[in-house]
Amino acid sequence: MPKVSVIIPVYNVEKYLRECLDSVINQTLKDIEIICINDGSTDSSLDILNEYKKKDNRIIVITQENQGVGITRNTGIKLANGEFVIFIDPDDLYPENDILETLYDKAIKNHVMICGGEFSHFEDGSHNYKQDFVASLDGYLFKENSIVDYKNYQFDYGYHRFIYNREFLIQNNIFFPNYKRFQDPPFFVNAMITAKQFYGIHKIVYAYRYGHTSVNWNQEKVLDMMQGIIDDFCFAKKEKLLKLKQYTYWHFLDHLYPVKKNLTLRVILKLFELAFLEQKIFTLFLKIFIQQIFSVTNHNNHKVITILGIKIKIRRKNTKS
Repeated sequence: MPKVSVIIPVYNVEKYLRECLDSVINQTLKDIEIICINDGSTDSSLDILNEYKKKDNRIIVITQENQGVGITRNTGIKLANGEFVIFIDPDDLYPENDILETLYDKAIKNHVMICGGEFSHFEDGSHNYKQDFVASLDGYLFKENSIVDYKNYQFDYGYHRFIYNREFLIQNNIFFPNYKRFQDPPFFVNAMITAKQFYGIHKIVYAYRYGHTSVNWNQEKVLDMMQGIIDDFCFAKKEKLLKLKQYTYWHFLDHLYPVKKNLTLRVILKLFELAFLEQKIFTLFLKIFIQQIFSVTNHNNHKVITILGIKIKIRRKNTKS
């Protein structure tokens, strides 16, 4: 049994894939398997995977029609043979060669199901790993190496920087929801709540590349992100996690610009109230509301709709979303 299974979902990343794979195969922990799932790439990503597979027999290449990153990661969990699993996106990197060895050793020595370190980012074209934008969110950082109770942590971002005991995930049916956006925070929160505690390491273990992609929002992606946020709401409500609620509020306001530009602050706050009162009503409200937003095609048009007693004026500043 490999000590760690590294799961890499791959879709049209020919420009960065080799760099990512190099950071994995050069890890000092050699007893690993690298599960690369080609999710219907139309560029040369599959050729690159097969090229690396010939060089390193630890690499397993799976090809499937495009199904999305959530389903693809779940496939990796089910196919993995490792004691632990970890996820890395194919345009990101491990900043040092001892990342997997450090995470695995700390997890074993401290008898935990989950072990992780700190997050960093780097601009495309540079390998200057920074933590400036994550410093304001203390969940990305650990002041010391120690056992952490999730009730004292309550963060929901940065799942990549943790390893997870595979049997723990399987036995507790912890998988990624099939959302186009925001599928990783519900997975992470579910795993953390179930494990109750984890081991945190004061060391950068993941490097996230930014500045090379942008989200092309559409109705499906907005609805999926809303549903992912609702999932976090429900976890926070059930477990009485006030800090997680606060993070979820922040995500709602910060990430949903296709919706936010059509909402007043009063209406957004009302949506939160509904979310905590009744999930089914909130989900229905959002579905109807977003459908109304995307049905407006002329930027000069507006509609006033009333749902659950709330009057909302919907307007479009432009026709792109």
